[in-house]
Formats: sequence, C-alpha cells, structure tokens
Amino acid sequence: MTRPSLLSDEDYIKQRYRRWRHTLVPFSYKQTKSVRLAQILEETGGLSSVALELGVGPGGIAAPLSRRGVRVVGIDLSAEALERAKQYCRNDDVALLRGSGFRLPFPDSSISLVYASQVLHLFDNKIRLRLMQEVRRVLRSGARFVFDMKNVWSHPLRYWMSPAKLKRRNFPSTAEVRTLLDCAGFGDVELRPGVMPGLGARQVPNVNLLRAMSHTRFFIARAS
Repeated sequence: MTRPSLLSDEDYIKQRYRRWRHTLVPFSYKQTKSVRLAQILEETGGLSSVALELGVGPGGIAAPLSRRGVRVVGIDLSAEALERAKQYCRNDDVALLRGSGFRLPFPDSSISLVYASQVLHLFDNKIRLRLMQEVRRVLRSGARFVFDMKNVWSHPLRYWMSPAKLKRRNFPSTAEVRTLLDCAGFGDVELRPGVMPGLGARQVPNVNLLRAMSHTRFFIARAS
C-alpha cells in the first residue's frame, strides 16, 4: 500500500485496526509483555505515577501496568480498539482518548513517561521521526520515551517474505533508530531485550545476542 502522507498513514492505521472489533485479542501475551515493560521501567529509572501510552489498542498493556500503581492515559486512532479497551480496562486506572500520536493533546514538557508497544514499525523513517519529535515536545527534560521494535530473527518468515520497502519500514536497524532519536532531541539511549520466546516475562541479561533474539528490542530514550 502506498502511503505518501501523514494523513494516509493515519487512515491506514484506522483501517488496519478495525479488526479489533471482532478479532480475538492475545491478552495473555500482552499481560506478559506488560510485565516485561514494567521490569524495564524499574531498571531504567522506576515506575512513573502517570504514563502516556501511544497506540493503546484494546488495553492489553495498559490494564496490567495500571495495577502496579501507574495511572495510564492511552491514546489511539482506532474507535474499535478503544471500544475493546473500555471493556478490558473498566476496573483499572486507565483513561482512554481517541486521537493521534502526531498531534498529542498535551502542553509542552508536561509528561514524565511515554511508551509504545509495537507502534513505530508502522511508519517509514520520515514519519517515525515526526512521531518522535511530537513525543519529545510533550516530555519533560530527562523524561523517558520507551518503545520496542521487531527483531528479524524472531520474525524470520515475515522478514524474508516482505518486499524491500516493508523490510526497511518494519525492521529498521538499531543505528537508524538511534539516529532518528538523536534528530528528535533524545539522548542517553539504552536498549533492553523484550519478551524472550519460551521464557515469558522472565528477566534476561542485557546483552546483544539476547536483544537480537527476543521478540522485540526496547529502546529507552531520555529527552535532552
């Protein structure tokens, strides 16, 4: 699909995630991933009292994270995803907003933590940079932007069967992502392995091999 503009990217997301209206949500995996995210947050500065989730989807990450004392504000373009999230998060400290990560409805330097679970792979580098810049706008100095990207070795069929353009979009190199973060105004970038296949949310050593083999690798970037 050709997506030459930000508007077409947003339309693509709305269409793509209409599936949440009827699709079975893998809440068990999302619970595992939420635990791993919480571990990473604790390792890199601690849990925040409030966090903004970009692309909250059906709430599978937000709900369990909120049970650790984090008030989560989740934003998403998909009305269908938010409808599912209202049901899943109804007993949790999660506020849901329909909106765009490219036009966040928050003042400059007002948020201490923003995270996203497998969102940034939806865009090419030009649009990815715009999203990072908008996140940087709302973050306080020194605050964290935490997100993950897919690994080639844990998605081999998807990688090898994708055309070259999608490979570049869905599986950017670590160096590319670091360069984009630097251009957007982030520094002190750390990496952590995400969920390891077969190991659930178990913590694993933070080494290159395991970061490459995990389902995704997490970037922890601090606003300069």
